[in-house]
Amino acid sequence: MKKLFCLSLLLLLSTAIFGQSAPPSTDIYVYSMKEKKGKISLSKEKNITKRDGYDNQPSFFNNEYILYTSSQQDGQTDIMIYDLYEEEVKNLTNSKDSEYSPLPIPGFNSFAVVRVEADNSQRLWMYHMDGKSEPQLIFDKIQPVGYFAISERDILMFVLGQPVTMVMANMEEVDDDIITSNIGRTIRLIPGTKDFTFERREENGTTLIYRLNKSSKQFTKVVEKPKGASDWTITGEGTYITSVGAKLLAFNPEHHNEWVEIMDSGQVGANGITRMAVSQENDKLAIVVNN
Repeated sequence: MKKLFCLSLLLLLSTAIFGQSAPPSTDIYVYSMKEKKGKISLSKEKNITKRDGYDNQPSFFNNEYILYTSSQQDGQTDIMIYDLYEEEVKNLTNSKDSEYSPLPIPGFNSFAVVRVEADNSQRLWMYHMDGKSEPQLIFDKIQPVGYFAISERDILMFVLGQPVTMVMANMEEVDDDIITSNIGRTIRLIPGTKDFTFERREENGTTLIYRLNKSSKQFTKVVEKPKGASDWTITGEGTYITSVGAKLLAFNPEHHNEWVEIMDSGQVGANGITRMAVSQENDKLAIVVNN
């Protein structure tokens, strides 16, 4: 198998994903969600950020809290945590570096982030929720990382290069494998399984969503991504949700033959919907909208 060091020169020459210019102004909306056999209904729309600035990349820490990336007055981005019941927000990192893409680490009271370091390195770091322990570097040599997903101790990563590659590495082993290339930024763990799902742009210009078997490292097609669609997520019942314009669409491999509309967000999503996340109990959906 190919190893990541084969691309080291390309990665060093690559342009960093984050921190290039002032990020756009975005807000995070949370909806109550119900799902049954691929049919999804959304209600109780709530803007949890309500400010000018970049609030993005939501991830449910559990059913009570959402982690997200937020721009600060000094130009840095920090990781915030929002209490869905108390409606309170707290800065978890508050550092001189910028952090992005927060994601809980299973089995630990901690979360992983992409940290843009002083020398512009983009590597994965672990932060602890107790706020007392120092952050820990997860992978020393794998960079620049943009996005990732976690299954047990395995992490699947979007690594910038020419081309962009998808790399799998284990937190407890000194090893990594390139799975494929030309992938998109959405990478997810499939709930209730150990497998991942991701998207890849094909030579004919289409973008396909795949399921990756974590053990065999083989992937199979799930569905073609709709034209004009942005990011997507996957629910506890295996339904994929994406957006085209202000409309949210769903596809469940067991119940649908094609993408179906589940909601028109109207003015909320009039400028576009991007990143999404589903809560662990499958009863909430978070979306990011452009202001």
